[in-house]
Amino acid sequence: MHVHHPAFGVPSPTVPEIRARCEPDARRLWDAAVSLARWRTAQEEALAAAPYGGPHPEAGAVEPGDLARAIVALRPELLGSTVMGAPLDRAHAIWRQRIAEASDLPLAYSWGRRWAIREAAGASVDPGVLLRSLPDPTLWALSALDPRYAEGLITAREAYCALFDQLGARGHVGLAVEPAWLEREPDAVWRERLVHGPGFALVGEACSGRRAQIRQLRRLLPPARGMNVDNWHGGAGPIRGTAPDPTPSPLRSRRASCAWTRVPNDPALLRYAAEMALDPDAAFQLILAATEAAWARLCEVAPDLARWPVVPMPPLTDDELLPIWLCQRPYIEDVLGARIDLRRLLPLPPERLRRLLAAVDPHDLTIPEHGHAVRLREALGELLCERSRATRRQIREHPELAALDAALSGDDSR
Repeated sequence: MHVHHPAFGVPSPTVPEIRARCEPDARRLWDAAVSLARWRTAQEEALAAAPYGGPHPEAGAVEPGDLARAIVALRPELLGSTVMGAPLDRAHAIWRQRIAEASDLPLAYSWGRRWAIREAAGASVDPGVLLRSLPDPTLWALSALDPRYAEGLITAREAYCALFDQLGARGHVGLAVEPAWLEREPDAVWRERLVHGPGFALVGEACSGRRAQIRQLRRLLPPARGMNVDNWHGGAGPIRGTAPDPTPSPLRSRRASCAWTRVPNDPALLRYAAEMALDPDAAFQLILAATEAAWARLCEVAPDLARWPVVPMPPLTDDELLPIWLCQRPYIEDVLGARIDLRRLLPLPPERLRRLLAAVDPHDLTIPEHGHAVRLREALGELLCERSRATRRQIREHPELAALDAALSGDDSR
């Protein structure tokens, strides 16, 4: 088994390194973000005295919120029309006054791991790239500037969706950091399935990895072919309701794949999608995830699906579970906005861990990019079963587990 992630072993960039890649418009925003981070840090340090307690552990780092304030101060038009109005005008005036000369600060850890993926691509940075680097919680904060939300006319989620749709229409929304993935079959096998035929069905019971597999297939598509995942209303986000049009735009697209991890309860839409996938001129592919019982029902609703290749997804075995849990770390850190250690990914009682570790092959997890194997049975057995607590220092001192930790976190890899 192999584990993959685009940020494995890639160090997080520093603030000056990102600045060096910025185009002139983006550099002005980036410098303003660093300046506002310094202002925020000074305020937090002033509050560190009793009775307020100490500052946040990453108080002295540049965070996504600092870039959001810089955009509000210097380029509010990038956010679109939905947030234009009194709240934005007031914030614009406040943050412009607080921009001063930028100074050196580190980059917040979890944001740095987002940048590590783009760092690997070596892309130049323009204002659109800066917008795409903002994680979801920051977009929620920016959407609160919508005057309709400030006046109580729409909910927080409606304001967020309006901002998301505006940014997404211009390609300025970045995807969440994907979890690392466990390769159960070689990539070449999946590429063959993605190139030939109308599509395929991943059929297995709950927790067999069907939906995770679909999300990971996007990286294998040819450059000219896109994939919509759980998107059948023509927008850029997940399913949010019943589509009024039975022939939504993603299904009319040429050179596209549509993947449904939750098949819509719309027989006409399902039959139309199957018909499109069988049409050789449409160059459209339909990929479905379902349990065995659900797949049988879908074939009754849309008989054309009987022609789909079925890829069985057997239940995950114990020796696959531990690597998969470890591989969730990049995704979880992005969602939490904070660093976590490996122990927190394995919240099982010691007896359960002992039974799992007994079934693990000593060389079951390999990171091909670095050519080393992680001996999970020995490493995790020592840290999680024989000791009551595993500190980060202990993890870092264990050679095999430390190697995995360093690859996931980008530490000490320059």
